Amino acid sequence: MKHGIKRLLFGLAGTALLALIFLAYLRPDFAFDLANRIYLCF
Repeated sequence: MKHGIKRLLFGLAGTALLALIFLAYLRPDFAFDLANRIYLCF
């Protein structure tokens, strides 16, 4: 039972990550701004 729950949580996390990447492609200015902010930290 625990193995199934762990697999489900990893699946949901992967799906959420892919959804965020898809949304970043819809708003390239946001992705560019975020990359610049990360770059300027170093």
